[in-house]
Amino acid sequence: MDVRAWIIILVLGLLCLLFAGALLLLRRQIIRLRQFVEMLQESDTSISVPVDFKTTEVGKLVEELNLLVDKYRKNLSELRHKDEMIKETITNLAHDVRTPLTSIEGYAKILKSGGGLSAGDAEAVDTILERTDTLKRLLNQLFDFARLESDSFEYREVPLDLNAILRKTAVSFYSNFEAKGEEPEIDISEEEFPYVGDPDAVTRVFSNLIFNALVHGKTKYSISSRKESEAYVFCFQNDAGDITPGDLDRLFDRFYTTDKSRSKKTTGLGLAIAKKIVTHMGGEIKAELDKGLFRIVIRLPGEN
Repeated sequence: MDVRAWIIILVLGLLCLLFAGALLLLRRQIIRLRQFVEMLQESDTSISVPVDFKTTEVGKLVEELNLLVDKYRKNLSELRHKDEMIKETITNLAHDVRTPLTSIEGYAKILKSGGGLSAGDAEAVDTILERTDTLKRLLNQLFDFARLESDSFEYREVPLDLNAILRKTAVSFYSNFEAKGEEPEIDISEEEFPYVGDPDAVTRVFSNLIFNALVHGKTKYSISSRKESEAYVFCFQNDAGDITPGDLDRLFDRFYTTDKSRSKKTTGLGLAIAKKIVTHMGGEIKAELDKGLFRIVIRLPGEN
């Protein structure tokens, strides 16, 4: 083999090495880009897209990606700012409306207790009290949700009995069930369910779920609790009504309600608030449909 052939082989070998090196650097750059995108999905970062192997096309790609990332960060910042403004507005609204509403309720109660009202006037006063009670509940839900969303809801940590709170909450709704001509099936375990948490938050969860059943259900009410392996389980059940399987994944979304006409005077926040609190407590909450029955099941970490 002559010298010319050896030179050609050597040049081809060098070209192959250069090509292989370029491919290796390009592969490494693609891996870095993928890792950057994954990091961007998991957390907000101010880091720009890294460049290890810069060619004209790779440079253009990185430049476009950086522009896209900057736009994403700007939109995210604007959304967070708007979300904070909405939460602040809701909180201020709840505060501002609560004072005059309390006055209206107080005057209505004075009128009712004073006597001497005609049947029509007495009915009107009762209607005012009913409407103010509904509005107070809606405002409280808005206020609680705003505090939960902004992480300003203060949880206490005290020893409590979950079953005792459930019994007390269920009893507080007795008149509501009686007004509907229904008696719920109560199957609350006599055993204590010891827990360390916020009794007011637990009461809020149970109240929201019972109220949700009363608003959206008509019959077959049931409230129960049981102990499973390492978990306390609470079940709130009623007839399925107009709930469909397609609703189940969205029931815990804020402002979502199956009552599209909004005639049932709910904010669509009760279940969202319950989920926020249950999740904070390390538990899980889910909705189920079974043979014409709708139930919400809560599982909280329990003693072994």
